[in-house]
Amino acid sequence: MDKLYDKLGLPKAHYRLHQALLTGLPVSLATDLARELGLPLSQVTKWIGTSSRHVTMPTRAGEVFCRLVETVDALLELHEGNLDGALCWLTSPNMVLANERPVDLLVTEAGKCAVLQTIHAIEFGLPA
Repeated sequence: MDKLYDKLGLPKAHYRLHQALLTGLPVSLATDLARELGLPLSQVTKWIGTSSRHVTMPTRAGEVFCRLVETVDALLELHEGNLDGALCWLTSPNMVLANERPVDLLVTEAGKCAVLQTIHAIEFGLPA
């Protein structure tokens, strides 16, 4: 299964990604992600905090975009490629995450880590 990260052509090297984020990732990546997820562009731009009217994402939105892609990739692996299951988990309140929706925690790096920790706990059969 191809990773969204690769399909979207995001830089693999951390420094190159850092540079791309500072320059501003193209908003067209949000369009590409929306297409891959079968969601309206407006939903993806709402999650990442940008507008489809811009050409590039502000740095913060670009960071959230990358966290979203990384999280969806982890969920697709957990759900064995089942996109509906992955998106359902991502957008449903989760008891382990204080009944917050995982997608809402991706605005910070610590939130992403909490979401990924929960995903990994599920992978290893721990209560999550």
